[in-house]
Amino acid sequence: MTQQPNSQPISAVPPIDRGPGSMITGASYPLRAVWLFAKLPQLRKFILIPIVINLVLGVTLYAALLSAGYWAIDALIAGIPGWLAQLSQVGGSIAQVDLPSVHLPPIQLPDLTAYLPHIPLPQIALPAIQLPDWRLPQWQFPQWQFPQWQINLPTVRLPDWLLQWLNAVPGETLRLFVFLLRGLLTVILLLLTGFVLLQFGVLLGAPWYGKLSEEIEILKTGQLRTVNVSFLTEIGRAITYELNKLILTIVFGLPLFLLNFFPGIGTVIATIGGIILADTIVCLDFLDSAVERRRPSFRQKLGIVGRSLPGSAGFAIVCLVLVSIPFVNLLAIPVCVAAGTLFFCDRILPWYRSEKTEERKLSPEG
Repeated sequence: MTQQPNSQPISAVPPIDRGPGSMITGASYPLRAVWLFAKLPQLRKFILIPIVINLVLGVTLYAALLSAGYWAIDALIAGIPGWLAQLSQVGGSIAQVDLPSVHLPPIQLPDLTAYLPHIPLPQIALPAIQLPDWRLPQWQFPQWQFPQWQINLPTVRLPDWLLQWLNAVPGETLRLFVFLLRGLLTVILLLLTGFVLLQFGVLLGAPWYGKLSEEIEILKTGQLRTVNVSFLTEIGRAITYELNKLILTIVFGLPLFLLNFFPGIGTVIATIGGIILADTIVCLDFLDSAVERRRPSFRQKLGIVGRSLPGSAGFAIVCLVLVSIPFVNLLAIPVCVAAGTLFFCDRILPWYRSEKTEERKLSPEG
């Protein structure tokens, strides 16, 4: 379905540059989105509710994870003296020592039902239905015996000088170590929570982001192209999209994680591969508001990202940095959604529209 509004495009579609400079052009789209919000106040109403959702969700995640992480560090540090004493008795053999255990405290999430209005539902009496008595046949399943595996860890002996240094660590040094460990945990959890917040923030704010994307596309192109599907089909596509992202993360993320066990070249490859994987997922999420209206498959969405390189790489890197900065990411998600629609209208829609036109010409029904 194509809607023809009365408004005219605010700018013509520029020619697409696929040279090395297009990466810088792609990186500029979040700044263009900020300028668009400043110039067109009517677009701001579509980001107020998502920002509130991101604030509530982000603060809850930050508080819960940091509280549990600090508790774990304190419990780990408290068990170090006993662990060192046990280590000294067995001569520095790590394989014979029980490492200090850490028990995380239970996390009590806020009860959001208290803020919801109480609406009594009508009482509906359903008629009694007598279902026929069906008896399934008795099947005997074979008994599977799983193999018994036993892993023997190598015995690692710590040198005597290291044991003496650990036993002589003063309290001030230990407190400094705890401070540094807490700081490192804070940074790691904030970065990790920012990526998790991206997934839930885009999903929860999808209705407002979809409307925002539609308004921007109308302003940029003067029309809105949407392939209508049923509500159940749309829900199924959303679930399938999230599952495909999860499969993509597991298929490529797990081998990259295992490469970290090979110091040197393995760590370098894992770091570069992890950034590329995160960039791909971020680019998919922020382009999806505009791309999903055309109802392509997940493989076609990956193809759109690949065809838009290197501009899509620059766009994804800047968005990944913005959603990784603590507290800035609470405001960056709607900006990046708007930037993704601008990027789609400028750098994807021209060739995507021409390809679809050629497909209709070559199809037998056309």
